[in-house]
Amino acid sequence: MKSFHFLIFLAFLFIVNVEPVSAQTSPSLIADKAFEAWYTGYNIESVEGFFWDNAEMMEVVLDAYEVTKDPRYKSRFEAMYKNFITKNGADWQDNKYNDDIAWMVLVSVRGYFLTGSRTYLDKAKEQFDKMYERAYSYTYGGGMLWYHTKTTKNACINGPSMVACCYLAQATGDTTYYNKAISLYTWSKLYLLDAATGKVNDAVDLDKKTGLLKVNRWSSTYNQGTYLGAATMLYKYTKETSYLEEATKIALYIRDEMYKGGVMNNEDNGNDLPGFKGIFVRYARMFTVELNRTELTDWLQLNAKAAWDNRNSQDLIHTKWATKTEEGKPRSAFGCSTAVSLLMNTIPVLTKE
Repeated sequence: MKSFHFLIFLAFLFIVNVEPVSAQTSPSLIADKAFEAWYTGYNIESVEGFFWDNAEMMEVVLDAYEVTKDPRYKSRFEAMYKNFITKNGADWQDNKYNDDIAWMVLVSVRGYFLTGSRTYLDKAKEQFDKMYERAYSYTYGGGMLWYHTKTTKNACINGPSMVACCYLAQATGDTTYYNKAISLYTWSKLYLLDAATGKVNDAVDLDKKTGLLKVNRWSSTYNQGTYLGAATMLYKYTKETSYLEEATKIALYIRDEMYKGGVMNNEDNGNDLPGFKGIFVRYARMFTVELNRTELTDWLQLNAKAAWDNRNSQDLIHTKWATKTEEGKPRSAFGCSTAVSLLMNTIPVLTKE
């Protein structure tokens, strides 16, 4: 029997001006329609654009395959990965952005879990180990450097690295990766993660004028997301309740403090910001489904309904989900990927028994 939330979701979609029930009301059909509009409309398989946004759009394709098991998505992921290697090479260490490499490691190790291809795991391990060696620094207590040769330590490298370590530990059986994840998480609580509130700060760096450490306290959806994922995975591994408590606080901080329970309707400027929310939703699914939590269910449903309601006539949805998407094709393929991630990742949330 479907959950109450799923039934309400279907009712909402019937009330708004969408296609008849028989054609277009199940979350999976809606998600697939949004996926097709985005994937074909922007020729996503060509992996145009930047290194990290291509990586994260590949994760959206992996999300689609993971939640639906539809082999079409597997084939598309494999084509995108091949094209990415052709474009960027097999060794990514020339990229000085350590976080870029961490995002692609996540793509690779998840590709291994979902396809069974050892090639993806070997690439994930090789590239993570090389990057970790240059990025980890003992200055101000530990943590990972965001950019090779610079001094700032950001949530955007430490968060995905913690998640990557957990995945690599699961994939290889090497528990030293879990040790690395725990070390990074523990260090983050000094400067980046406020464990009492669940707020994830953006970065810590040396102030060149004063010689003191300075924390950038800006918070964003993707950093909240990766720290939510790390706390979830470390709780599952250690069974220590502190991780569960902190995961819950991280989730509630983004829902209640950053968005006051409303629709996520920002992060639309520049090349990077428009893709952030799709990362958060991935880990919101992990938290909700794998830990059997309900804190985010209604709020994710609210966002999914708003995003779908505000699609344009081409079924494209830009990253300001409470705002009607302009006609034509919005500039950012990455920005339009976030709603695809939202709709795909809410399928198991809304249909959870």
